[in-house]
Parts: sequence; structure tokens; C-alpha cells
Amino acid sequence: MNEVERLSNGNYLESIRIHAGFQSPCEVRDRDGILLVAGASNFPGSYWNAAARDNPSVEPGDLAQAARAFFGKKKRLYTFSVIEKQDGDLEEYLLDNEYEVRFEIPCMSVTRPLPTREAPKGVRIETMTNARHVEDFIEVSVLAYAMLGMPEVHTRAMFSKPEALLGKNILGYIAYRGEEPLATAVSLMTGACGGLYWIGTRPNAQRLGLGALLTVHSANMSFEAGAKVVTLQASKLGEPVYQRLGFVTYDKLRRYGPKTP
Repeated sequence: MNEVERLSNGNYLESIRIHAGFQSPCEVRDRDGILLVAGASNFPGSYWNAAARDNPSVEPGDLAQAARAFFGKKKRLYTFSVIEKQDGDLEEYLLDNEYEVRFEIPCMSVTRPLPTREAPKGVRIETMTNARHVEDFIEVSVLAYAMLGMPEVHTRAMFSKPEALLGKNILGYIAYRGEEPLATAVSLMTGACGGLYWIGTRPNAQRLGLGALLTVHSANMSFEAGAKVVTLQASKLGEPVYQRLGFVTYDKLRRYGPKTP
């Protein structure tokens, strides 16, 4: 594993912890190389109800047993995060033990600032610094991710502790037209890496290039804040868009869950 992969993979793992901090109530078990999160809704997504290992030396069976016990008491489904290059043994175990792939996404990174992009006429970018910004960020996220099939209740549950979005290692940005928030992005800074998450545009502001605008802005601000690498996990449809901006695919992330009857 090279330095870019190490920093990027570490950012993704830390992002699970950070997202746990956005939710209330949220129960976390984080010890012995095993990370388990039961968040504020029962959605079996990787940030709401998550199972991951903090150390590749953790035996896959030990992680699976811990997850079954932790989530079984809560009668919840959950998701394992598997990064292809570093988690081959975990993936083999899951496939051999009646777990199924829920989806696969590319892991991408960039190691230098990107060419700046001009905002559409009348659009400005504000840095998230106060409660109004946080409220606008959540509202755009609810609308944007509903278009991708995420029910509003789960997005709101994710941000049920909204003040956490103003943490010192969280760089949030919102594009506005007048007083209307149009698009969002957040960079979670973990040492020398910035991870881009919650890049979204509300339905009435699609096709203005705002996702690309905020991706570039967030990446470049991450570099200004000291990042050596900026990473993100894209949808398969989004991968060519990010490639055109300058991101390179370095690995694949697959999310597994127990087979449902």
C-alpha cells in the first residue's frame, strides 16, 4: 500500500467515526481493531449502522462475530466496508459465509490542487461557520440525496446532532443564489488527508455545474489546510465526472451485508 492509499483509506475509516459524531443517539464500539456504529436510524448504510476493522490483522471471523452480537441485540441490519486491495481476506470470508455485496463504488484521490472553476452568474460559495449554514447544508442534503433514493428520515437522522458539523476539522461549503442554498460539500480533514463527502445539489439547481464547482473548491481548500491527498468515494456514474476534474481511481470499496430472507 502506497502513501496515497494509506492516507485515503485512513480517511475513509475515520469518516465512519466522524459521521457517528453527527448522530444522536448513536452507540459506538471502537476497540481491539474493531469499529461498530449503531446510529440514529435503522438504515443499514455504512455510516448509520457500520462494521469495519481498524487493523487489517483483525481476523475476519472476529469482526463478523462482534458485529452479529452488537447488531443482533438491536435487531438491525448493518454494513461491512471492504476496501479491495487491503481487505481480501475479509471479502473472502464474507462471501464464504452468506454475506452479499450491496454495492461497489470507486475510491478516488488527487494529490495536487485542481484548476479553479468560475461560479455561474449570481452564485457564491460560503464557508459553513454558523447554525444557519448548518441548517441550509442539511436541507440541501435532504433534497439532493432523496433524488438518489435516500429517504428523508435517514438523512435527517444522520445530522441529528447538527452542531457537530462545525467541528474544527470539518470544512463545509454551500453555494447560494441570493439567500437560497443550492449545493453543498464537506471535507473531513484527517491529518494529511481531506475526504470529500455530501457533495449534493438540490433538484432545481441541477445542470449548473455546482457539484463540480464545490468539489474543486473543497479539494483546493483542503490542500490549503495542509492536505497532501484529497480523496472521495464516487458513484459509478460520478467516476468519469471526477476523472475529468483530475481525480484518479486507486481502489474499490464494496459494502457487504447479511443476506436477507
